[in-house]
Amino acid sequence: MSEEKEKVTKASETEEPKEAMDSKESKEKAKKKKKSKPEDQILEIQEELAELKDKYFRSLAETENFKKRLNEDLKRERKYAGYTLANSLIDSIEIFNQALNMETNDPNLKNFLYGFKMIDDMIFNAMKEEGVSVIDTKVGATFDPTKQEAMDKEYDPEKPLNTVLKVVKKGYLFKDRILRPSMVVINIKKETENNEIIIEETEEGKEE
Repeated sequence: MSEEKEKVTKASETEEPKEAMDSKESKEKAKKKKKSKPEDQILEIQEELAELKDKYFRSLAETENFKKRLNEDLKRERKYAGYTLANSLIDSIEIFNQALNMETNDPNLKNFLYGFKMIDDMIFNAMKEEGVSVIDTKVGATFDPTKQEAMDKEYDPEKPLNTVLKVVKKGYLFKDRILRPSMVVINIKKETENNEIIIEETEEGKEE
C-alpha cells in the first residue's frame, strides 16, 4: 500500500507542474497581446479600413452597372413595345389592302371601296407614327438577305445575277427591326438548267 501511495504522489507532482506551465504560457500570451505596440494596432485598423473601402467601392460599382443595364433594358422595352402588336396586324392590313384594290366597274362598289380605302390609310398612318415603315425594295436592285427573302429563283440572261426580278410581297420595318422581310424572286442560274445544257451538248457531240 505504501508503494502505491508513493506512485500516486509522484504522478500528481509531475502533473501539477505541466498544468502550471500551460497556465503560465497562456498568461504570457495574453500579456504580449496587451503589450502590443500602438503602431501595430494602427496598422491593423488601417488594413481593415482599406478592405472595407475596397468592398464598399466594388459594391457601389456593381450597383451602378446594374442600374445602367436596367435603364437600357427599360429603354429597349419602351422602344419596341408595339412590335408584337404591329407584327400581328400587318398581315391582316395587307390582305385588307389587297381586297380594297380589286378592280370593278360598279360605281356603288367603287364608292364603298373608296371609303374603306380611307380607313385603311388611316390605320396604316397610325402604325407609321408608332414606327412601322415599308422596306424600299426595287426591281433590278441587288438582293439583300438582311431585308429580303427569296421566295423563288428565275434566270434572265439580260439582267445581272443576284438581282430582284419581282417583288411578291412588301417588307416592313418596326423602327430599326425587321417586322417582315420583302418576299422576292431573284435572278439566279438554276443548276438543273446547267445540267440540261451539258446533256444537250454531249448528245450533240455524240451525233456529230
